[in-house]
Amino acid sequence: MTARSTDELAQASGWTGGIRRGRDWAEVEQAVGIRFPDDYKALMAKFPSGCFRGAVNFANPIDVRIDLAKFVQDDIHGVLESFAGPWGDFLEGTDYRLFPEPGGLLPWANDTGGSVFFWRTSSEDPNHWPVVFWDRGTSEWNEHPGGVVEVIWEVLTGADNILRMDLGYEKPVFRVPSTHLGDGKWLPHKQYR
Repeated sequence: MTARSTDELAQASGWTGGIRRGRDWAEVEQAVGIRFPDDYKALMAKFPSGCFRGAVNFANPIDVRIDLAKFVQDDIHGVLESFAGPWGDFLEGTDYRLFPEPGGLLPWANDTGGSVFFWRTSSEDPNHWPVVFWDRGTSEWNEHPGGVVEVIWEVLTGADNILRMDLGYEKPVFRVPSTHLGDGKWLPHKQYR
């Protein structure tokens, strides 16, 4: 597997913008309680919150447009609570557990349809964490040995990806948070214009 770069993601997705840095990683990592992988940090340094190919949707915790406390509550703890709640048996039949347990799943993105991307925090070195995807439609778990940049690269460029679906119907672009206006047109939210 060839390691991909955030520059390659930007080129493949047509992204030429940047972020509005509002905080450093030490503040984010302290708020969450864990050190993040380097490829994720590189991705967040280049891309604001948004969505790749209509399939990988994330909030950028170092961007000034994101409230860090809300990010930690909603995007981390809220997701973990929904998977740990009494109404779901999401982990039944798997050897997965949830963060902050050792090796627990830590969410980093979703697919805008309720499916969730996690890291399996199975190593002391976050650069060796595999990506795990829970598919809401099938309730299946898929694991990818690479990091977030590799996972996004595969979603952008090919039919064989962690989602196990062909995304040929969706343009391989990166889009900031936007409202669909119909007829293939999107209007970025005010703070991203």
